[in-house]
Amino acid sequence: MSRCTRLLALACVPALFLPVHSAEAAARRARLTIDVKIEGTELVVGNGNNRTSGKFREGYTLVTYLETDGELQQYNTKDPEYAQKMMGLSQNVQRQVNAAQGKPQPKKMNQQELQAYVQKKQAACGADTSCLMSLANEVQQLMGNMDMGGATSAGRESEAYTGDEPPRFLNYFGFDNCGASARVFVDRTTNGTLGDVNGPVPYTVIDEADYGSNPTELRMYCNSHSLVIDSKDGSFWMDTYVLPQGKGTSVRTIRGKTEQSTGEAATHGELYTWVAEQLRHAPRNGTRSSTLKLTQGRGGAIHSGQYSGDATVQVTWKLEDVK
Repeated sequence: MSRCTRLLALACVPALFLPVHSAEAAARRARLTIDVKIEGTELVVGNGNNRTSGKFREGYTLVTYLETDGELQQYNTKDPEYAQKMMGLSQNVQRQVNAAQGKPQPKKMNQQELQAYVQKKQAACGADTSCLMSLANEVQQLMGNMDMGGATSAGRESEAYTGDEPPRFLNYFGFDNCGASARVFVDRTTNGTLGDVNGPVPYTVIDEADYGSNPTELRMYCNSHSLVIDSKDGSFWMDTYVLPQGKGTSVRTIRGKTEQSTGEAATHGELYTWVAEQLRHAPRNGTRSSTLKLTQGRGGAIHSGQYSGDATVQVTWKLEDVK
């Protein structure tokens, strides 16, 4: 078989279906524990006597289980650059095929440039069917070499996969009725004054939750998580995780009256974005913390105004092999 023929054969086989071999693969399970603790203060300053401040503690502990078939894979599907590296592999193979056949490499364009190029060409073709057919074939070649960022950009071809990477990644997935557990806590006290024609009216709102997830929620946690472990350094990669939700009580006292309601425990969702970023790629166990500015109020202020806040966030995690 000639070198050209071999390259053509490789180009016609999707990289995802290239064979991967690992020795003595064995199914196994792992337990993932995530513990988040947050403490902070917040302030809402409105017009006149409308002013509210609060202190809060919130967080959760999530324990869930995942399993793998033990088969090592070549590629890390949780890598943020995974799609670009795979496309870069395809483009590099096609580049070799073109070189072997003496064909020029299609011009590298991003999506916006390609769209403008096609529109200009279509206008030039007009109603010429032969011209339009030729353009369609050209566009197909251009799309195969399109700049999608990362390893598909000009000058970054070496960042693409080669197809020769040794298998090193283990894919873990959640499974039904895995034995997950989750607990959400909220402890927030908000004190403020509300403007009134007779002067400022003080009020207090106390939000509390200590919630253990119900069976339906636990089943969702079991089935919603997946990750990839790098067998070379033991680290793991996650691209998403489910934030446990809690239920609790809110007690408001104003003008000598106290009212209590129950429902979803309000938490500062913007802080959990930072938590997710820490778990994007992490060692099998660790702790990270940071102090962050708050921009979105979740306290008990009953008036509008300028919101501000600060919170210290700590996330501790552990990924353990279990039987």
